[in-house]
Order: sequence, then C-alpha cells, then structure tokens
Amino acid sequence: RAFMKIAKAILSRVRASTIVMTGAWSLILFAFYAFKIRPFGFAVSDLLFLWSAGVLGIFFINRRLELIEKRRAEGDDAARTSDLLYHAIVETSPDSVLVTDLTGRFIFCSRQTAMLHKYDDPEDLIGSSAFKLFPLREIIRLGRYLGAAQESGMIRNVEFNLLRRDGSQFPAELSASVMLDATGAPFAFLAIVRDITERKWVEAQIRESEALYRVVADNTYDWEFWQAPNDRFIYVSPSCKRISGYDAIEFIRRSELFASIVHPEDRTTFLHHSHDNPSANSVNEVEFRILRGDDQSVRWISHVCQPVFDRKGKFIGTRGSNRDITDKKLVDDELRAAYDQLRTQLHEIEKLQSILKEQAIRDPLTGLYNRRYMEEALRQEHARAVREGQCISVVMLDMDKLKTVNDTHGHITGDKSLQILGEQLTSLTRVEDIACRYGGDEFLIILHNMPANDAIKRVEEWRMKFSQLEIFHSSERIRLTFTAGVASFPAAATTIEEIIQAADTALYRAKVQGRNNVLLFEETE
Repeated sequence: RAFMKIAKAILSRVRASTIVMTGAWSLILFAFYAFKIRPFGFAVSDLLFLWSAGVLGIFFINRRLELIEKRRAEGDDAARTSDLLYHAIVETSPDSVLVTDLTGRFIFCSRQTAMLHKYDDPEDLIGSSAFKLFPLREIIRLGRYLGAAQESGMIRNVEFNLLRRDGSQFPAELSASVMLDATGAPFAFLAIVRDITERKWVEAQIRESEALYRVVADNTYDWEFWQAPNDRFIYVSPSCKRISGYDAIEFIRRSELFASIVHPEDRTTFLHHSHDNPSANSVNEVEFRILRGDDQSVRWISHVCQPVFDRKGKFIGTRGSNRDITDKKLVDDELRAAYDQLRTQLHEIEKLQSILKEQAIRDPLTGLYNRRYMEEALRQEHARAVREGQCISVVMLDMDKLKTVNDTHGHITGDKSLQILGEQLTSLTRVEDIACRYGGDEFLIILHNMPANDAIKRVEEWRMKFSQLEIFHSSERIRLTFTAGVASFPAAATTIEEIIQAADTALYRAKVQGRNNVLLFEETE
C-alpha cells in the first residue's frame, strides 16, 4: 500500500510526455535486454528497465481503477434515482401498498396503509402480522386466496372486510401478486388495497330499497310473533311452518307448544330467558335448538324479543322473531375448526421457518455460523467500528494436518476433529464474538472491539487449550493443533477485504514457520 501511495503521488506530478519517454526508454532497454546488450552494465540496465516498466504498469493500473470508480458512481446515481421514483409513486398513490413475507408479516407498507387503518406511522405495522387487520372470518378466506395466489401468481379485486386500529371495520378491495427471488422461488406478497366504503354504501342503499319491496312481496321470511302479557300467542307468521314444521294456528291454540319443542339440553336456557323481567327499550336475544314437528330434526334458531309498552308505560306484550340459523351454526363450526387448523399450521410454519433460518446461517457439521452469515456480520461490524471509532480483530484459523488425519484414520475421525474445534471455539469466544467455518479446515473468528495485542493473547490461549486435546482411533492417540493468523482494523487494514487478506497472509506465514502457532499481521508487511 505504501508503495502504491508513493507511486500515485509521483504519477500525479509526471507529465504525459514523460510517461511516453519512459515507455520508449523501456522498449529500447528491452531490445538491449533481449540481445543481451548492457550499455550501462548489468545491474544498472536491469534496474532502469524494471523502474520504467513499473512506472508504466502503475500508471495503467491507476487509470483502470479510476474508470471502475467512475462507473460505480454512475451506477449508484441511477439506483438512487430509481429508488426515489418508486418511492414517489408508492407514497402518492391513493391506494394502500404493502409487502409481506410468506407468513403474513409486514416487510413494507406505504403511509396510505397506516392512514387507512388509523395507525400513526407505517413503522407501527412493520414486523407485525397482516392477519391482525382482518376479522376472524376473513382470515380463512384470505388463506384460501393466498394459496391460490401462490399457484397462479396473483389475485385481483377480491373484497374483504378489514379492521382499523380501533376495532371498527370497513370494506376493501384487495389485489395481490407473488414476488419471486433470483431463483424463481416465492418469498413475499405484494398487495394493493383500496377502500370501497363509499361504493359499498351506495350498494347498500340499493339493496335496502330492494329488501323493502321484497319483504312486502314475500311477507316475512323469519318466524314473527306477538305474545300477550299472559304468554299466549296473538299472532304467528306463516314462516313458522318452514322452520318448526308446525302451522301458525297450532301455536295460537297451544301456547305451551313453543316451549315443548325446545331441545331438552337447551330448555333451561330458554326458560331462564323467558322469565326475565321485561323492561323498556330492552332487546333480549338467545340462541337455542328446537326439534321439528314433522321429522324431529334439529334446527338452530336465533330468538329475539322486545317488550312493548303503551303510552302510559303499561306492558302490553312481546314482539318477537325467530330466525333459522342452522346453516350459520354449521358454517361457524367449520370456520372455528378451520381457524384452529390454520393457527396450528401457522405455528408449524413459523417453527419451520425458525429452523430453516437457523440452518441457513449455520454450518451443519460444527454448529458454527457459515461463511454467508460471516460476510454480512463482518460488514456490520466494520460499519460499526468505522462509525464509533472502535477496532476489530479477525482471526483466520486452520486445523493442522487435517488431510493426513482423513487419509490415515478416515473422514469420520477428521469430521470429529472439526467438531471438537467448533465446540472449543463456541465455548472460548465471547457472546459478542462471531465464530464461523470459513471453508474446509479453515475457520474465521471476528473479535468485537478487541485490539491486536489482546487478540493475539486470546488466540494463543485457545491454541494452548486446544493442543492439550486428543482423540482416539483404534487405540491410537491423535493430537489436535491449529495454526492462526490475526489482523486488526484499523491497525493493519482499512477495508473488509484487506482485513481478511491480512489475516490470511499471517496464517500462511505462521504455517511456513512450522504450524501450531499464532502470528500477528504487522502493518509493515
């Protein structure tokens, strides 16, 4: 590095004409060298030739690096422009735009999403489950549609009732598509949600008008009744026949008939409800089963009644309605079962996701972190160290003579040696340190905020303890040792690549010196 800095400083002051002359001089010297002519003597001619070639080489390398930096800067500007454009489109859209992972947890949501659901900030939703924005019944539907979306790639204009933060509901229209990673595997859902409250209000007004005329035309669908203060039925609508199997006249003639067809298991609930003292403006509702008169089949009804008073406040009877809710009950039972099943499946999926996530960052043989995790962790550690003015030490560690162990005693013994080393590194490193299997018999350890002198002492302690371990194979003792190189930021290197390279260089030199030792990379190297 020092040589390159000096060379760049020289080149910045050297004119292009000087470079050309130096190049021409190099060609002349090369011709002399090829024909074994040494006009200035062997040592001087060789030195001049090497000096000229070196200057030219540094010049062209420097120009190449400048072009690479220029192209990288142009790419970064284009990426920033693209990000700003997408951000402007999303944040100015009147519709809600959101992204969730495959388990339904928010990865991104626009400000309109937060406003739509009455949250103060989009960050209040990030990381939480999108299912909390759906009522129970809608979660089941959502699960089915998301399953269909994973098969077809998208769903369009599906209507749901959604929840606001205060618990109130509103109608919305949802379109979603599956996002694929570089391998073509799905990893997230992109959804656009539109509030259709106003549209639904208009539709509701139309339906209400139609329902009014339908009630007049069809009489009443529910089983309506009037009951006198003495519990005798004054009026029963014809719909009672469809629900109970009895004609209206039978209830009028026999007031006790209604209580007699209540299911035996629900009779106590019904009698308790019937004996409640009537009060003004109170609506009493209870659900129970009845036995039909024609086939003794069981039907669920919703029984709603309200006491009626005259202008003087005198109780004059009860106005009531019975609605057949058998199908609703069956659907509710199915929904509850499906919801319980879905929750179980979600729990299993989350558990599996956790296992897969751990497997994705762990080496299966040693249990240490793998190289992919280490690269991300080292980037974060380097950024923190630069930001906070701290140091990092990186240890590149190689198990000695592992190939010999594999060839002599078999790969099972070699794997056992690697496992023992992994266990030792796990127990000897601190919580904030990161130990990973770098590849084959190499390991890399990131020592958080530890200067070079402390790091070399710490690794030497590891080496001493590890060298005391032995494993047995066919009554033969196998001694375990390792060799390590240590490099620190910012003492020995400034970039991540330089840190790893410096540690690897120190490891190589430690091996040259005879293995089973630890060597620190010096800045002068």
